Amino acid sequence: MRSQSDQYVAVGLALFVILGLAYALYRPRVQQSKSYRATVVPLANIMDVGFIILSPAIVLLAGFSAPLVMLGVCLVAIAAGFAIAYNIRHYEPLEDTDDPVTRVEGAAQWALLGASIVNIAYYTLLLMALFLLPFDAFTEGRQAFWGTVYLGAIAVVGFLGGMDCLNRQGDRTTAFNVAAVFGVLVAFIIFNIQQALGGRWDLGESPTPGVEEFRKIIGLFAMVQGFEAARYIGVRFNAERRISTMRIAQGISTVVFVALVASILVLFLPPGVPPDGTAIFVVSEQIGRSMPFLLLLAAIGSQTSAIIGATSSRSDMLVNAKVPRRISFLVILIPAILVVIFTDVTVAVNLASRVFAAYFLTQALLAGILARRNRNWWAVGGFVLVGLAMAVILIFGLPL
Repeated sequence: MRSQSDQYVAVGLALFVILGLAYALYRPRVQQSKSYRATVVPLANIMDVGFIILSPAIVLLAGFSAPLVMLGVCLVAIAAGFAIAYNIRHYEPLEDTDDPVTRVEGAAQWALLGASIVNIAYYTLLLMALFLLPFDAFTEGRQAFWGTVYLGAIAVVGFLGGMDCLNRQGDRTTAFNVAAVFGVLVAFIIFNIQQALGGRWDLGESPTPGVEEFRKIIGLFAMVQGFEAARYIGVRFNAERRISTMRIAQGISTVVFVALVASILVLFLPPGVPPDGTAIFVVSEQIGRSMPFLLLLAAIGSQTSAIIGATSSRSDMLVNAKVPRRISFLVILIPAILVVIFTDVTVAVNLASRVFAAYFLTQALLAGILARRNRNWWAVGGFVLVGLAMAVILIFGLPL
């Protein structure tokens, strides 16, 4: 049994990391740095709290091999990032021209809109679960009800023209969101160290993943998306800065994702809880009684800013397509509310994974066309492989 002092140490160090890192990131010199601002946009989109909630599913499906599996999923995302980077360099100069490739990008943007609608619903379901679970008030009915109320409120604010205020609040929370994710990771790592020092660190039996488990794992691909945000902040940052900072964001998030999965092996092997969004709460109290509330703290800013940011950015896209600004929020959020009502977290994340795979498939197609024009045959081959990987996710991914 872990002592109460061990619990205080784990949670206390996590809070120290959160506050210390947030303080460092909110320093004016950092906030005003273009490199920081260009990095934190994709990083915050990738490292929302969803990966913390759904990482146990990777362990319960893959067992001992979960860290390698997580690394593999991240490497697929990094490969898709090369297509995004290629399009930043080679497609963006062709925007607003009559070049036929603009039709492919048009299809990609509509795929992104669909993916974002589902993603907003997925973020909302996670946020509502995180609010309700620590208070033993969670039911799927309450989750859907409060999720509907939440998205309905944002729709009303957007329709009445008040999104600018919400956007400013979302921007201000980004540094804290990143700090909170690192703090949660530290809590799990400290738990492992304490278990090892106390002679209690022991892994149970590992499940043997098969074809169905593989299909469920690729159905969680939406966990690692978000880096594509670098593709759509060209108004603020030049192409090379966006490409380099996107790669930095993907590198940082890959290390964090793999480290988290490795650090929860001792909590989830052998399997004793369902592989869904509630699993992390079942075991988090082993680290400390206040750990569920620390997870809630990590989620509030992260999921809220992700929802608002995704809604606003897709509103901009619809406005460019001649949809009135006020109506754009209804176009985005009404379908998102329907997803919240008729699905759960695991189904929503699988649906988001499939639609994002369709988006990245079109991006790989666009990059492949441009690489062929440039006679860059190695790149063409790489983008074909990326497209095939996205097609596999789109066709074969399963919900948990």
